[in-house]
Amino acid sequence: MAGTLSIHFTPADFLHVRFARSPDPMWEAILGLHVLTTPADRLPARLRLWRGRARTRVRRPDVRGALRLLHDLAPSDATYWPDFLTPAESEEGLTAGLRVLRETSRARLEREVREASRHRPLPAWTRRLAAGDPTLLDAVADAVGHVHGSLLTPDWSEVEAVGAADRARRMEALEGGLGAVLASFKPFVWREPVLSAPYPVDRTIRLRGRGLRLVPSFFCHTRPVAIADPRLPPVVVYPLHAGDPPAPPHGARQEAALARLLGTNRARVLAALATTRTTGDVAARLALPASSVSGHLTVLRNAGLVTSDRAGMHVTHRLTPRGWHLLGRRRG
Repeated sequence: MAGTLSIHFTPADFLHVRFARSPDPMWEAILGLHVLTTPADRLPARLRLWRGRARTRVRRPDVRGALRLLHDLAPSDATYWPDFLTPAESEEGLTAGLRVLRETSRARLEREVREASRHRPLPAWTRRLAAGDPTLLDAVADAVGHVHGSLLTPDWSEVEAVGAADRARRMEALEGGLGAVLASFKPFVWREPVLSAPYPVDRTIRLRGRGLRLVPSFFCHTRPVAIADPRLPPVVVYPLHAGDPPAPPHGARQEAALARLLGTNRARVLAALATTRTTGDVAARLALPASSVSGHLTVLRNAGLVTSDRAGMHVTHRLTPRGWHLLGRRRG
């Protein structure tokens, strides 16, 4: 039976609401897996296009093995899956998230795997994971990285561009105050002081001054997903705006042409700047050495595709109009 997610704000929580700059790579890996196992007629057009492309990539035995392992822990029809699969640190990029996943404590593994077993039968291998088997924990982290690298990375520029457009809409709504921003999220309904949305079960989150981190998701297509453990910082992943345009029909072909023009990694750096980032941000997100990213940025800047500005101790980089044009996307 369908329920409702109810998030209760206090005045102090309004000081600590955070909007993620872009989709989170580890949440997207799990939710992308869910899209693959969802019937196409239940998906929006842009995800049907992605699903069609991605299904051709899952034929490799190593990819299929990663999908099976993650499906055991986080199937698409689950009302709960372990929170350790989506650590908060992944907001700094896939590399940071995978590092924290590999460091998950035995106590947390045991607690969250046991909770998952309350909702559905689990395969025998998860008992070894719950006991803290480091080889299995590494295998889980490798599987997340494999799914992201094999299935999501080829389309990551599209994911980030749609996320950047969503963020721009939220910032426009901010002119009407934070309440107007909260009211702009679909499928949420804002009736102060409660933000609510359809959910698989009835669930109440009382923020109690801790604030809330809201993360857009390209692959979350029906209803939001929240961190389950009330002891963790509150995080809610929400579907990107229903009005987002579908993916360009020749997006994959265009990205391949861009890679041939610039080189694969330089094209990836260009695509990563659909959202303004520092050199470290880009390096972490793409799992590339910072020195290599810095060199690519210099070439892109000299070509007039990227502009860089110092903000305190950091230098931020963003696309120029020429860069947006070459990427084949309108500015968010």
